[in-house]
Amino acid sequence: MSCAKDNELDRMRNEVLEITKEILRLVAKRQSLCVEIGKLKQAKGLSIEDPSAERMLREAVTKEALALGIERDFAQRLTTQLIEECIKVQPKPPERKVLTHRDIARMAEALERQGVRVIRMDVGEPDFRAPSVVVERAYQEMKAGKSRYTEPKGRQELREAIADYVKMKFGADVKADQVIATMGGAFGVYLALASTISPGDEVIVIDPSWPIYKSCIRYVGGRPIVLETRLEDNWEPNLDELNEKMSAATKAIILNYPSNPTGKALSKKTFKGIVEIAQDKKLTLISDEVYADYNFTGSGHNTVLNYPEVSYVLISSFSKSWGMTGFRVGFVISDLDRANKMAAIQSMLITCIPEFVQYAAIEALKCLDEAKRNSEVMKERAEAVCKALEPLPVSFYKPDGAMYVFPRIDVEGIDGSEFAVKLLEKKNVSVAPGGAFGNYFDYFRISLGQPKEALVEGVKRIGEFLSSMS
Repeated sequence: MSCAKDNELDRMRNEVLEITKEILRLVAKRQSLCVEIGKLKQAKGLSIEDPSAERMLREAVTKEALALGIERDFAQRLTTQLIEECIKVQPKPPERKVLTHRDIARMAEALERQGVRVIRMDVGEPDFRAPSVVVERAYQEMKAGKSRYTEPKGRQELREAIADYVKMKFGADVKADQVIATMGGAFGVYLALASTISPGDEVIVIDPSWPIYKSCIRYVGGRPIVLETRLEDNWEPNLDELNEKMSAATKAIILNYPSNPTGKALSKKTFKGIVEIAQDKKLTLISDEVYADYNFTGSGHNTVLNYPEVSYVLISSFSKSWGMTGFRVGFVISDLDRANKMAAIQSMLITCIPEFVQYAAIEALKCLDEAKRNSEVMKERAEAVCKALEPLPVSFYKPDGAMYVFPRIDVEGIDGSEFAVKLLEKKNVSVAPGGAFGNYFDYFRISLGQPKEALVEGVKRIGEFLSSMS
């Protein structure tokens, strides 16, 4: 009897093996067809990605999956992987070399080591130092031995202080258990995505955008779907186009307002419209609000916390408001279930953030005057830079917030990466190439993380350089 069962098990395993091999043969045949499709697209000057064709494919896959009793989400994740592989094998024009702000920063640092004074407008790091009381608190707590493990979410006192802070600032009813202290805002982005999407899921990213979003989506196995915005539209996302970007595999939308790199802040109407789309489609809104304190509009900050009816993760940080970039402390807020899931991921990867840094963050939350002053300084810098840019052959949106200006170079034939490298070499000014933030190769980003006088001098040199190029 046992021998017969073993034979039956072996037979079924062999059948599974043969079916799997047949699946691979079909995938190979599909890939060959994708190559031929790509050649036809190239000959006709068509884009490699075709949203309407993808939508039709997904609708057909969903219908077939339901008929066969296959889980819809699994079928859609598999479809995403097939689409991605099809895009990879299609012939395409040579990729443009894109330098990031980090690349330019490394070049600038190399020059500085040689004794060259560079006006640094590349990396988004404020020149503000952490408040002295914050530094002192970290020092005293470290001396007192507060350098031990804490629970993964962070100390209860810090999470309560954050919950009180967002209630005071936004009127949001947040409980301490919904809060997690993270290793900066960047790790918060990872936790949000890792707890929200599975391999093959899609996430909408609104370009121009901070490069880490797409990188992180791909790292956790997802697929970024880009909604491009335009300077001519004041960087306002079109909600009809946003709806068109949705598919059965879409699980989340990433927001970052005020924006890096444009400085755009959404109106309440647009923000609410995106919330309603997410709620209708049962999506998660991942809202990166690290620049919430750098809001120059005077109309208040639109926060996802004011819409508790939608699935959300809020990401924030102490880096910008209080000049605490090197402390590496941020926080995320979400519903209790997702917060617990993010805490489990954090526990597995880094255990917790340093205990004495958590005490420093508690102290920072008492320094509201410093955060307000830093915001006012950023506003003054933005106004000075915009005024200095006006006579130059560039077009730009005057920022509503954040710490950047994102000009377009209105001189024909200039590539943003080449521009950034030559500007650094010729004028000792470092800026971030626009191509790092999406399909914006004739743009560059100015970071306002230097004193106003240095920024104005940097813009003056940019003007001189543009004149020499034109």
